Amino acid sequence: MLVCVGDLLENILVVLPSVPSSGFENKVRSARVRGGSAANVAALDAEQGGTPRFVGQIGDDTLGRTLAEDLARRGTELVVHAEGATGVILTLIGRTGRTLLTDRGTARHLYAIEPSVLNNASQIYLAASAFVADPMATAVDRLLGEARGKRLDLFIGGPSQADLQDFGAAAFLELVAIASPAAVILNRTEHQELGLADQQCFAGATTTIVTDHSQPTRILRANGTTETVDVPPVAQIRDRTGVGDGFIAGYLASSRAGADPVSATHAGHRTAARVLAQLGPTTRPD
Repeated sequence: MLVCVGDLLENILVVLPSVPSSGFENKVRSARVRGGSAANVAALDAEQGGTPRFVGQIGDDTLGRTLAEDLARRGTELVVHAEGATGVILTLIGRTGRTLLTDRGTARHLYAIEPSVLNNASQIYLAASAFVADPMATAVDRLLGEARGKRLDLFIGGPSQADLQDFGAAAFLELVAIASPAAVILNRTEHQELGLADQQCFAGATTTIVTDHSQPTRILRANGTTETVDVPPVAQIRDRTGVGDGFIAGYLASSRAGADPVSATHAGHRTAARVLAQLGPTTRPD
């Protein structure tokens, strides 16, 4: 079983056909999907036949209940506390890229995580955002101690620019060194923002996996060796939302089945391609 700890938010996608004009009505296209790396990875794991467990905090509101019910319908076991207001991400998609406006609401207010959430688990995935602010950061630190005692395979996601602003690159690097994860999985921009050289593995991590859009994914090992895995051509790209989480979900599922990092990376690419063909962080048609 995979246990995912982190955020469950709403993500409102807004496609801007042109630069908005101030003072005028601007026509856009929009969609509402699930947000939060940990929640996305859990849902995508369930879609691949896994039996994941999501741990986090949602708002005590209709939005939070709706998001939680959707996760449960997809086959995810929920261990959530409901209080306050559910967070929202506004993703503006323009011709030059994406801009994220984030209000995490009560997502980081989780003050306690019972050790029982690790029962029957073999893997634990911690989104970087889970370490950024108390009380959740302290609760996650305590859970890490329990995970080490059970010798679970630990995987950590990469920090966003907002995470680094709040947490700091040095603190994140120190965290990884202490946690000693099986792998840190992040994209090339996140890897660079942490001040790491192109072929540099995280200190303390057995493996560092660095994705780079359509460019080859790098597998950096603690012993200093580096391998690359080509990304196969993608037949259809409908939406890029959650593609990184799709890679992580595919990688973890394959690793859980006993695959080595190279084979798991191929599995991550396949799941990411399926996410690209759908709207939002899912492999299932609308």
